[in-house]
Amino acid sequence: MEIRRSLSARFLPLVLPLALIPAPAFAHGDHVHEGTSPWSMWSVSPEIVIGLVLAGWIYWRGARHDLAGDRWRMAAFFGGLFALFIALISPVEELADHIFAVHQVEHMLLRTIAPMLIFLSRPQAAMVRGLPAGVSRFFAGRGWLRAVIDGLRYPPVVTLLFLAASYFWMIPHYHDMAIENEPIHYLWHISLLVTGLLFFSVIFDRRTAPQGPGLGTRLAMFVAAALGNIVLGSFLTFKNVALYHAYIELGHMWHVSMLSDEQTGGIIMWIPGTMMFAVSALIVLYRFGSEEQRVTDQRLRAGRQLVVERKRNSTLAFGLGAFSLLMLAVVFSLVATIDHHPGGQRDFGMAGEIPG
Repeated sequence: MEIRRSLSARFLPLVLPLALIPAPAFAHGDHVHEGTSPWSMWSVSPEIVIGLVLAGWIYWRGARHDLAGDRWRMAAFFGGLFALFIALISPVEELADHIFAVHQVEHMLLRTIAPMLIFLSRPQAAMVRGLPAGVSRFFAGRGWLRAVIDGLRYPPVVTLLFLAASYFWMIPHYHDMAIENEPIHYLWHISLLVTGLLFFSVIFDRRTAPQGPGLGTRLAMFVAAALGNIVLGSFLTFKNVALYHAYIELGHMWHVSMLSDEQTGGIIMWIPGTMMFAVSALIVLYRFGSEEQRVTDQRLRAGRQLVVERKRNSTLAFGLGAFSLLMLAVVFSLVATIDHHPGGQRDFGMAGEIPG
């Protein structure tokens, strides 16, 4: 049992994506007709439903006896699965092919909200216990598989992958290609989900330094991810020409210009998307403070001198400073949004149409 627990933190980032990989539910590139109701656009895919149910069953099987007094963890995990359900099965999935802003909501669910909730629940041990013994033993080796996962979870590498998955698919050529081509769209979803799971598996790693990443490393990852969102979101918000034309080809909905749609999508990426990182950073700070308090209490009970008090205080001060920097970036983003537009607001319903 102890072997399974120790291995779970390293191998779950591979196990979960296999269980949750979004299979194609419909042919991307389908056109919609005028007057189509969004509530008729459910994308019920047996593969996705089975994947979500399987992940939930594995977790429940491994956690039901250990989380009697920790219900919030179970709620967080199933909240993450529900976010994937909204992104991949509800009308959000098909509307995303016809409305750029909705597409950004879908990607925020896939890339940030679902992975954040899943790993906030600390599901590693429960998932490994819930797997059949033969399957869990498959992941118990120390060969190339473990080396690959460890390499992908190295903080600079996973942060770069997390940002690259977002930026690459926003290049207009590849963005339009993925909207119109089902296998590429499938790969797009996988890349966002897998990099999100890897990223938040490091952020919410229960192990402290040196076994796990230190507080400064985690907050640096948050700042990099938040700044990546701010830069890309502000670019989409302030540009004055539409970049993505596949939505027009497939039937743009909601009677707004493509430019207005893309600007609204930029704001969604910029502000709500960045705030998800701020919330996660606050949770990490709280956990580190609680853990250091627990260690301090143990040493007091053992009658030891607290020679690390100064180190503890400096660590928390650094963490709070980094978190304040992140929050300031968000505030300046909001101020810039207002200051760059006459009257302090933008009328997105009246923004310019697609040129020519």
